[in-house]
Amino acid sequence: MDLFSLFVKENVAIVIGAIITCIFIYKFSTESRLRSLRDKVTKLEEVSKDHSKSATLLIRRDLELQRATEKMRELDKIKSNFISVVAHQLRTPLSGIKWTLNMIISGELGPINNEQKTFLLKSYESNDRMINLVNDMLGADRVQSGKVHYNFRYIDILDLLDNVLFEMSSQAHKKNVSVEFNEKIAFLPKVCVDPDTMRAVFQNLLENSIKYTIDGGKIIIGAKTEGKNVLIEISDNGIGIPKVEQNNVFNRFFRATNAVKKETDGSGLGLFIAKSVVEKHGGKIWFESEEGQGTKFFFTIPIT
Repeated sequence: MDLFSLFVKENVAIVIGAIITCIFIYKFSTESRLRSLRDKVTKLEEVSKDHSKSATLLIRRDLELQRATEKMRELDKIKSNFISVVAHQLRTPLSGIKWTLNMIISGELGPINNEQKTFLLKSYESNDRMINLVNDMLGADRVQSGKVHYNFRYIDILDLLDNVLFEMSSQAHKKNVSVEFNEKIAFLPKVCVDPDTMRAVFQNLLENSIKYTIDGGKIIIGAKTEGKNVLIEISDNGIGIPKVEQNNVFNRFFRATNAVKKETDGSGLGLFIAKSVVEKHGGKIWFESEEGQGTKFFFTIPIT
């Protein structure tokens, strides 16, 4: 065998060995990739199963929440109807008691002495508070159920506020609470509101300020245009609202703990009604308060 043949034979053997080595390496690499892919597929299948379980649980919980929400609505409707029926049933006899007490106190049914008159006046005041509570309950029910009829028209909001202040001046006078307008109040454009329900907003906010302001305190009223709104501010230096309870202020029947201690009477419906009415007018209502330092209520009325 010549040298060339020997060279070719050896190189062919080397090439064949290299090819075989490459085949083994490729095969090993392919099997590794396949194993890796199989592992990834397995993991994906497991993740997919977990997601499917999670999706099923979410759907189930969503259905449960829907059922719970519907149940809450039904219960709220039943509660609202119950309050409405009870309030209506209470108002008639309470009005009759008020009428009778008024006749006795005025002497129409015969003379009474001063001691009797004192006790009868206390009964009259208690009965009157009950009537106010019933009216608040009926008012809140009508607001929530959408039964309130709004008669919108353009008015001067300061004239309405003046009328409410005049009606409540005796309450402020009894507590020696001064009510002042902010000197910065300027001309305000007329706004489109329902005078009756907007009157209730002013009454509720002012009544709270008078009720929870210490004797000799001060209430300041501000009004101005701010962008496309009229902004009303009613501030006092009263007992304030505890910070931990401020999130509940506009809830039905809520009364702060310090408010209950100061004034045992109250329905806790005034601010709920005020918020509902303001929002019905397209405005917003909020407050700033610090316990022992007073409270500032703000609300807006859109200028249209």
